[in-house]
Amino acid sequence: MTIEALTLCDFAQDTFGKLTILGAFDAITVREFPAAHPLMSIAARVRFAVYELGEHQIRLEIKNSEGTDLAPPLDGQINVNGIGGDSACTNLTLNLMNIQLLGETSWRITLSIDGQERAHIPLFIRKANPPQA
Repeated sequence: MTIEALTLCDFAQDTFGKLTILGAFDAITVREFPAAHPLMSIAARVRFAVYELGEHQIRLEIKNSEGTDLAPPLDGQINVNGIGGDSACTNLTLNLMNIQLLGETSWRITLSIDGQERAHIPLFIRKANPPQA
């Protein structure tokens, strides 16, 4: 299998096999803590070879370096069916609303398939610098 895309973004959706991604980012800057981020999405596109078609376990996690979860891990199962050809894709989207941000830190978003980590991306939480006078 190949991870064709894994990103954090403002919005993502799958419509009949088409993955729409708006506003990809890796950092959130806030004026003060605590803060809440109203909406963010995680989007992934995974290609499976014909011999990998069938059911697979997926897990998405968002953890900091101390192992704390930003949101509960998402566990699920996908069934990948081929439409012809030598491979098939599946799209995954997860929408997170009102995520609480308590301080400056870094998070790691991890996509695991069948118990193996397949891809990861960072999320940096920063405090804005005050304007210079």
